[in-house]
Amino acid sequence: MKTLFSLLTACALSSALFAQTSLTTAVDFTVTDLDGNAHTLSEYLDADKYVCIDFFAYWCGPCAAHAPYFTEVYHMYGCNAGDVIFLSMEYEGTTEQTHDFEVANAGENPAPAISGQDGGGLQVHGDYAIQAYPTFILIDPEWNIVEQDIWPMDVSILDGVLQSYGLQQMECSTSDVVLHEDVAIAAYPVPADHSLNVAAPAGAELVLFDMVGREALAIKAASDRTVLNVSELAEGSYLLRSTFEGHVMTQKVAIRH
Repeated sequence: MKTLFSLLTACALSSALFAQTSLTTAVDFTVTDLDGNAHTLSEYLDADKYVCIDFFAYWCGPCAAHAPYFTEVYHMYGCNAGDVIFLSMEYEGTTEQTHDFEVANAGENPAPAISGQDGGGLQVHGDYAIQAYPTFILIDPEWNIVEQDIWPMDVSILDGVLQSYGLQQMECSTSDVVLHEDVAIAAYPVPADHSLNVAAPAGAELVLFDMVGREALAIKAASDRTVLNVSELAEGSYLLRSTFEGHVMTQKVAIRH
């Protein structure tokens, strides 16, 4: 099941109702990923590359469930060093919300992710008339959207689709992978009960978000070790973000009472 958005509400509907872009010919775009790298569709197509796009929203549960599959196939096909380019295109989230989604769901070394608000993803979603989340499409070098909606989707299905177009798997070289060294933070115990210990520099801004991006707790670290009182927070998964001198560090944590 996918997540369908409207102007005012979001609800889940079967993929048989709203399941694909209506376009058959791709629309050019230039977007900027979370690492500040620009991606221009025409440049990839002119280089005889296929382009596979995961259209998602940071608040979408099915998107979170399918993000690891997209990452795995990205690795199977060379981490954008081969004949197919993988891009994760978020709908309306900020850089921080998209970053937190990736850390929580996409796994290690995911495909380049573009935020909706800050990276240009919102415009691309509009240009492609995306109606449901997640939607996975494949564009060939002739600008044809040869797969308007790869659904259902898992690793074997997406791999099979790519192979059907003659695309070959290749090793993902570490030299082609951007390692996000700043996405870990020392927080313990996990799960936490009444208190969460955080090792972060004094002066760091510590913010705890629930999994739909709502701020649950915020504090500035007074020392290298800060204790957060989480006794009144609801049980569940959270993202702890530390911001210090322009560096953002994130860790997924859990609270169990």
